[in-house]
Amino acid sequence: MTALPPGRDGLPLLGETLDFAKNPFGFIEKRLGAHGGRIFRSNVLGRKTAVIAGADEAGRFIDSSAVMREGSMPPHVQELFGGRSLPLLDGEVHAVRKREVLKAFSREALASYLPLIEKITEDYFGQWIKAGEIGWIDELKQLSIEIICAAIIGMPRGNETDQLCRDYIILTNGFAALPINLPGTRYRKALQARDRILDTLRRAVVQRRRTPTGDGLSRVLESGVLSDEEAALELHHIVIAGFIIWAELASMVHQLTLHPDVRERLTKEVQSSTSYSSMPYLMQVINEVKRICPIVPVVFGKAKEPMSFNGVTVPAGWMLLFALMPSHGTHGVYTNPERFDPDRFSPERAEDKRHEHAFVPQGAGPATGHRCPGLDLATFMMAVFTAVLLRGYTWELPPQNFEMDWSKTPPEMKDGLRATITPAHKTAEAPR
Repeated sequence: MTALPPGRDGLPLLGETLDFAKNPFGFIEKRLGAHGGRIFRSNVLGRKTAVIAGADEAGRFIDSSAVMREGSMPPHVQELFGGRSLPLLDGEVHAVRKREVLKAFSREALASYLPLIEKITEDYFGQWIKAGEIGWIDELKQLSIEIICAAIIGMPRGNETDQLCRDYIILTNGFAALPINLPGTRYRKALQARDRILDTLRRAVVQRRRTPTGDGLSRVLESGVLSDEEAALELHHIVIAGFIIWAELASMVHQLTLHPDVRERLTKEVQSSTSYSSMPYLMQVINEVKRICPIVPVVFGKAKEPMSFNGVTVPAGWMLLFALMPSHGTHGVYTNPERFDPDRFSPERAEDKRHEHAFVPQGAGPATGHRCPGLDLATFMMAVFTAVLLRGYTWELPPQNFEMDWSKTPPEMKDGLRATITPAHKTAEAPR
């Protein structure tokens, strides 16, 4: 008889759902540590589950012959996505859909978005310096959604964008909520937000069919391969993925505050450079922020056949979860992974090259696979935000609670990252 992964099933019916929902990141880290760091079993949301972590395991997870995405998510999570979008597709259906979606993220498309990303970001900094103390997390959520809406959907700033931001906050808070569809619950509110969001996105698709522009949606629709409903679902998936970049922007601010030596070195590079391609240290800092920043606890898969890991077997049909944070931390390949150390990404050290799947902040494998299509857009947004911040502004974070609320997705600082932003004495030329 083959051995199951170490772990436990928890309570009858509930399994370990309550512990998982309270803090999925801590739940995973604690149990990985207790069971050897690579795999453990559980019972979450009524599903027999195995959680895996590590670079080798990332390679196993993206093997489509062994792991499928169809039916991999718990039903309540799939409900929040509104239907079968890229994270839930396999085979040729996934390949065709991904090819169309990637048209919104080509090099030419990203280059066309750059002036818009810069303008929106600079406009926000102009508002922030006039506002006194701000809750930076709330502001970064609004900034992220506005950039995604403008670049990908062609939606200008206004009431519709503001409502989308409010609804995506409600929806993402529903991912870690218990799936109780009763009035007043976080999950019911998330479902209602999903319906409002999809109505807005369906209208946007119809409008772009009639009047194409240079935005990402127009690029996706140009070939006519996707139906209106498929395009709306992919927009929803893209906006969810783009919206949560706010957490990486907040982490960038926090880490630069905690590490004045990094802040000083990076400021000098940003202020003396005129192009993003001439800022290697900026890219190192961005990658290190991506490595340590908690965004989502797991990526969902489902074992198509029995899978062996280090002498234990995950039965076919089990939910298989790949844990991102442990794979970049304690259970990854990095030296002193608890340290914030951008030089680990320098050409001399290149710790991310120690394994093909050592660095997978938005999924492993090629762009045509299940890796997030917006990987490069996220990097663009982080680079622009950091360059604008360091070339023209300074900031102070008053005494506050920087502890994370781990029940939210992404987790956020309990006091909202309160900050005061002021113009710097010297303003450098904008990079190009």
